[in-house]
Amino acid sequence: MILTDYYKGQRLTGAESRYDVTYSTQGYDLLETLLINKRKFNVGGLSFNYVPRPASFKGIDGRKTDMAITKGNANISSVYTPDLQKHLIGSGDVNGTKDALIFVFSSDYATIEIFVARGYANDELALYEAAKAGELDAEIEALRTKAKNVFKG
Repeated sequence: MILTDYYKGQRLTGAESRYDVTYSTQGYDLLETLLINKRKFNVGGLSFNYVPRPASFKGIDGRKTDMAITKGNANISSVYTPDLQKHLIGSGDVNGTKDALIFVFSSDYATIEIFVARGYANDELALYEAAKAGELDAEIEALRTKAKNVFKG
């Protein structure tokens, strides 16, 4: 399997950019540490923000990334979404690692699913194309099935 870990974020509060993790395979230590809630809603659970990408974030020349996944001051990943009108899929990589991410958005953006491909940061665009073509559908479904309810709110 190329995809190794899964995190399902859902908008559960009135905060426009906040997504609380409701289901996860709980295997990716970096996200388990970065996304932990220390105060307010869902303490001890995980959450992230889907926000406009700050201009200070480094990126690959020629790639359009308007949005980012963040937590507090930490940049987790810029989100590359070349054609959200046709495909509710994006890609990125975990800042400071060699791991790639595939993002699957619900049509109303109430849910963002994050799939981790450990060691595939150099193949991020190929992974995006494979996800868009449906070539990763079996792996995506397997991870969704394996995920446990982790919401603590």
